[in-house]
Amino acid sequence: MEALLGLPVGLLLGFVVHRGDFCMHSAMREAIGGTRGRQVRAYLLALGVLLLTVNALASSGIITLALPPVTPTATIVGGLLFGVGMVAGKG
Repeated sequence: MEALLGLPVGLLLGFVVHRGDFCMHSAMREAIGGTRGRQVRAYLLALGVLLLTVNALASSGIITLALPPVTPTATIVGGLLFGVGMVAGKG
C-alpha cells in the first residue's frame, strides 16, 4: 500500500514543479547569494508541506516511517543516475 502512494504523489509533485518552473539550482543560488526570491520561497513552502503531511500520515498510522539501510553501492549508483539526469535535463 505504501509503495503505491509514491506514484501519485510523485506525479503530482512533478506536475507542480514543471508548471511552476521550479529549479532547485536557482533556489540554492538565491539562498547562498542572500536574496530571498520566489525560488527560495517555493522550496521552503514545499518543505513545510512535506513535513506536515508526512508527520500527519505517520501519526494517523496510514504510513510507517522506517529508515532503510544505506549501502555504498546504492548511494553511488543513485548519485550517478541523478547526475546523468541533471546533465540530460541541462540542469
